[in-house]
Amino acid sequence: MLKNYFKIAFRNLWKNKTASFINISGLTIGLCSCLLIGLYIQHELSYDGFQEKGERIARVIMEFKTDGAADAIKGNFTSVRVAPVFKRTFPEVKDAVRMMKYQEVVQYKDKLIDEKAFMYADPSFFNLFSFKLLEGDRNRALSSPHEVILTE
Repeated sequence: MLKNYFKIAFRNLWKNKTASFINISGLTIGLCSCLLIGLYIQHELSYDGFQEKGERIARVIMEFKTDGAADAIKGNFTSVRVAPVFKRTFPEVKDAVRMMKYQEVVQYKDKLIDEKAFMYADPSFFNLFSFKLLEGDRNRALSSPHEVILTE
């Protein structure tokens, strides 16, 4: 009986080739679009999932225009003045941290190391992020200039 149903369905598809092609193409495009949107949403919701306070962390990105410039400058950077102003202006902001990534040459004993992922951060870094320290106290970390935290 099931074999008969498939045979009739195939005959109808073969008889109406144009309509069948349009219907099957539309169904394929719809399913693929739905899957891609679902994957995109899953990817967007996965940010900071490994952090204890990940659902409360927000990233601020600047977009600004200078005098005489035709287009706005947009990028994943923020002025150093933004964090203190946000904390004063918006009561919802509990804490803020400023971070800057540079390539630095670091000296350890007699060795010079070219570190491509060197990050400068405020002492409040560990109030927001829950990275595990191999050694040291997270409450005293980054409390004075020229202190370094190393990760694995």
